[in-house]
Amino acid sequence: MSSLIRSCCEDISFIPDIEKTLPSSEELALVANIHKALSDPIRVKILFALLRYEICVGEMVNLLNLPQSHVSHQLRVLKKYNIVTFTKDKKMSFYRIISDEVKEILQITLKAIKCQKKK
Repeated sequence: MSSLIRSCCEDISFIPDIEKTLPSSEELALVANIHKALSDPIRVKILFALLRYEICVGEMVNLLNLPQSHVSHQLRVLKKYNIVTFTKDKKMSFYRIISDEVKEILQITLKAIKCQKKK
């Protein structure tokens, strides 16, 4: 682990350097939106199901054992935050995760939790 630089208002301040490393306001809002979407266990479960599969709504209803309206609502939230998208095939809508980075966030988070459990 790299050593941290200590910044202090009463000693040496690195605010100008810190400000250069901060994401833009737009980027911060987008990061917050991803975390809003991940704040619900059902949505997270949906995303874990979508890690390796493209799944239609009916199949997701069967997997989650929830009403179709509830599953559709959760998918709309994930779509609103640009985490999932869907393609139509006849009458069916097949959902998938848009970015590999979101998949990585899920996998890294689960790995961290499993490592913490071992300690």
